[in-house]
Amino acid sequence: MTSRGRSPGWASLPLLCAAACTGGLLVGCSNQTGPPRYSVSGTVTFRGEPVPLGRIAFEPDTSRGNRGPAGYADIVAGRFQTHLGAVGGPHIVRISGASGPMIDEAKDTTLFSDYMTTCDLPQQSTTLDFDVPPPSTPRRR
Repeated sequence: MTSRGRSPGWASLPLLCAAACTGGLLVGCSNQTGPPRYSVSGTVTFRGEPVPLGRIAFEPDTSRGNRGPAGYADIVAGRFQTHLGAVGGPHIVRISGASGPMIDEAKDTTLFSDYMTTCDLPQQSTTLDFDVPPPSTPRRR
């Protein structure tokens, strides 16, 4: 039988099956597994000013018995909100900031890199504010 003799509906069956399978995989991926995550939002300042651009990470502190996925957020105009949330409990917080986008490699826009602190996140959505201290000045001898 030639393709001309087939019903048009049969010709699209493989395409429909592929779409249904892909849709099923996407739905399966959207289900959250593991410990519950909570939204973390807030502000980041440096030298009293909002950090223009940066990144913040909430990493569960395994040395204090906390486990689970880390939470991440971009900092824009001093504000952040985690994309997928973070688990509750003790965390190591890593923050980096820049004065603007890195367009020209010759111009370093880094304000600070990988500032670390700790916090204890509650088992609910929360708001936190971080004030990053200036780097310590090396002592002269």
